Amino acid sequence: MHARHLLRTAATSLTLAATLFTASGAEAATTTTWEVSLSGNTPVGSLMSISSVNEDLAWAVGRKAQHGVIMRWNGERWSKDTAPGLPDVWEWSAVSAVSADDVWAYGTVERRQALVHYDGARWTTVPTTGAFDDSWPEVPLDAVPGRLFKGGKALYTYADGAWQTFSLPDLVDIRDIDALSADDAYATGMKYPVRGGHPVTYHWDGTTWTLMDQPPVPAGTDTAKITVDAPDSVYVAGWAEGPDADPPIPSVAHWNGTAWTDVTGSLTDLYLHAINSDGRGGLWVTGTDKTSPVDSGPVFWHYDGTTWTKEPGATAPDGATQWPSYSFYDLAPVGSSGDFWAVGDYSTPMNGNGDQTVNGLIERSTTVSPTTAPH
Repeated sequence: MHARHLLRTAATSLTLAATLFTASGAEAATTTTWEVSLSGNTPVGSLMSISSVNEDLAWAVGRKAQHGVIMRWNGERWSKDTAPGLPDVWEWSAVSAVSADDVWAYGTVERRQALVHYDGARWTTVPTTGAFDDSWPEVPLDAVPGRLFKGGKALYTYADGAWQTFSLPDLVDIRDIDALSADDAYATGMKYPVRGGHPVTYHWDGTTWTLMDQPPVPAGTDTAKITVDAPDSVYVAGWAEGPDADPPIPSVAHWNGTAWTDVTGSLTDLYLHAINSDGRGGLWVTGTDKTSPVDSGPVFWHYDGTTWTKEPGATAPDGATQWPSYSFYDLAPVGSSGDFWAVGDYSTPMNGNGDQTVNGLIERSTTVSPTTAPH
């Protein structure tokens, strides 16, 4: 997970629990709308991760035609990052920005890892550690002042130019990390295989990682996402395959500092690929929607600590109308305003030869109060 620290340290006055429509059909006091910020024929074909420093500075990473791409937001538009020093990779899969001159990105080429750091002027390759993760090459990163966290087949921390490795049991793979500080971080993943295995969650105390109690998710759930609002408010999430080609079954569990609770509630029919704290004890989640009857549009869900609400994202002008067309893989706060970025991809309609193009997609949320909402 990436740069939630903006919301933890800001006094956000907006209530993000409001949405265009709710699962029960009741309107909330405010509404959240999503708009397309990047789509069409751009330098990127799919985006896997996003991280922002403030309203005017953010990075999103992904690929196009087996070439890694890093995009940069300057407050007005997205464009390809042209700072010197980036190596050629097949894909950039994770980015984490601490500040304008402290940004990390992780990528892969063939069976090799690529880790780079941006100092405000150029990118520099940093030697990484640990074996290449054949099972899940898109390993997570999360950076905070003074420390970088990396997942995979082990848990790695980097500080003062040195790596520390925490070994994990066989078949355990860390899929997501979220840090509150250099001495307080959480990681989640799975003891694979999914069927017959179980979720794992670890806590970092500044010295070592400790295995936490097992989250209460249904058997067969691949728990691959984590977000931390506070030491007594941690969420893990994932999804399981529905039986007989039924819609997927998402799951979300909450740690209150003492025990886990299943808070999935009315969240349904979602290949859950992205989760992020809203900075107020709640969540945003998204991924690929498979509501029946199947709809091709993008979908977001919000959890306010009690109730889940569902809202549509914005459709791309050239997006296909058949499922599956839209997928999001990461969420991050735009700044301290309470607005969010979402990144992923979408498909264009099939041409006469039955071919489709996949384009990178970035959307941005805006929370509208009743006094400013259009009528």
